[in-house]
Amino acid sequence: MEPLAPVALLALLALALGHPDPALDRHWELWKKTYGKEYQPQEDSLRRLTWEKNLWLVTLHNLEHSLGLRSYTLGMNHLGDMVGAGSGFQP
Repeated sequence: MEPLAPVALLALLALALGHPDPALDRHWELWKKTYGKEYQPQEDSLRRLTWEKNLWLVTLHNLEHSLGLRSYTLGMNHLGDMVGAGSGFQP
């Protein structure tokens, strides 16, 4: 699992800086269209960062699955731009 650490670290660092990845712009727009999501610009930015974080978590988990480290895969769904209930954020 050590080879994944640098990739995960770079991905989380980019998210921590609060800048969305421009390479995911089209993917974000398609995801919102697929699930009928529409937000005001400020909320869109916050949701986008949450969505990117969740996308990275799903991607890394599925990579671990492909290496035999996990027994199941994950996928993005209509909840991909939401944070856990414990955060106090109300969608």
